[in-house]
Amino acid sequence: MTKHCSSCYTDTMLKPRLTEEQRNALDQHHGLVEVDEEGRKYILMSIEIYRDMLGVGTDEELAASLKALDEGLADVDAGRTRPFRDVLSELDEA
Repeated sequence: MTKHCSSCYTDTMLKPRLTEEQRNALDQHHGLVEVDEEGRKYILMSIEIYRDMLGVGTDEELAASLKALDEGLADVDAGRTRPFRDVLSELDEA
């Protein structure tokens, strides 16, 4: 599995820049664009769409959400997962 790191882009590191074409596509599609590049699919979205989708309003809530996503992806990479049906079964028993 590909390593994920939401905190990889810190203030001291180079951050990717949008092209003019990407900016125009975001403007034309209300802040959300799907990109299929040589069989790899990506979603490009504005921070406003991302915040709405996650339900985070403040910078602190956003940082906490990104940290939680990073930790969850690290758990997946490390194999610390359980089948969803097992979790549902436990919830039904509770």
